[in-house]
Amino acid sequence: MNFSIDWNLACLRENPFAISPPTDPKQTTWAGLKELKGEFKSVFREAKASAPTQVILCRGSIGGGKTHASVFFSSDKNIPETSPSVQNIEVLRVQTPTETGNPAKDFYLDVMEQIGLERIGEAVDKTVKSVGRNVVEQNLRQTMVSGDFVKALLDLGSSPIDGGAGSWLNAYFLGKCTTTELRKLRLNRNIEKTQDYFRVLAGVFRCLTGLSDSTDVTDHNRFCLWIDEMENFIYFTPPQYRPFGQGLRELVDRLPYFFTLFMNFTLTAPEEYEEIELILGGYLTDRITRQIFFHEVKDQEELLQYVRELLAHYRTEGKPKPPYFPFTEDALRALLSNLQRGTPRDVNKRCRNALMRAFEKRIFEKGEDSAITPKFVQEMSQEELDKEIG
Repeated sequence: MNFSIDWNLACLRENPFAISPPTDPKQTTWAGLKELKGEFKSVFREAKASAPTQVILCRGSIGGGKTHASVFFSSDKNIPETSPSVQNIEVLRVQTPTETGNPAKDFYLDVMEQIGLERIGEAVDKTVKSVGRNVVEQNLRQTMVSGDFVKALLDLGSSPIDGGAGSWLNAYFLGKCTTTELRKLRLNRNIEKTQDYFRVLAGVFRCLTGLSDSTDVTDHNRFCLWIDEMENFIYFTPPQYRPFGQGLRELVDRLPYFFTLFMNFTLTAPEEYEEIELILGGYLTDRITRQIFFHEVKDQEELLQYVRELLAHYRTEGKPKPPYFPFTEDALRALLSNLQRGTPRDVNKRCRNALMRAFEKRIFEKGEDSAITPKFVQEMSQEELDKEIG
């Protein structure tokens, strides 16, 4: 059957019930779940107003909103103001590696390429001009240990990345230098061990946060690294995931100030924390400063609030509509009963499927006040309500 999908007929700008979050932080909205949002705001207030490093474990059911939270709080406009405050706060989102060859290297390259060598070089140059080369060199040596890594990072700050030494440095940080290239750079070895990758990242992050000896928040930036889908490590072997967990621990230990690490885990078994501890290692889980749980929502009023706020965000201008339009309140209550899981994704799936079915039946073409009714919901099968979205 041919039918058209015109969201204006439902008094909406577009589909409010996406199954996956947008990739652009500017396109995300937060609906309902006020307590959860408040927990994140508390984390970011602390991040902006104090120096110590934070390690935040985010865990809960699939579809609970962990990825959405990472995208939403990647936008400056969604991070609360504080006074005093760091100069700037940045959130970098990165996926857990899925290849089983060398996850630490894949992770390192992903982070470095997202930041960009040119920007890293500019940060190094800026901090050298701010506090002096000797201070930068001394502080980086404490963080990175290797004199080669420190020299290469300092050279990155004084060399254009195109041509000559810049090209060799590009290969040094993102690939592998030949013996001849190492000699020309006056370096002894490449970056190639798990420990190397995380020590270089620690040095890069310190340059981005500022290398002043002061711990005054107004003298620094804060860098937040948000790692998503860390449950992927359950498909790896211990020799693959253990060095990664040890690397994260070293990263945290080498960045005692102005660094925040978020880790998203989707594990629903009762023994989930034991699995997390197995993957990360006890030494890293001991460093967790806060856990944020993405609980399934059991209260129907809270689910209704989530849908109401989502609809309000996507509502078109014009004649005022009831808060749950294009649903009646009773229809929405019927739709949200007997959910498999009380997660945003399950709610979105049900509401999206009901809307698609309504467009197919041309419900909204019957008049401007036509809405999805309890009778319509009753006529939909359970399979239609919960089917996977292709």
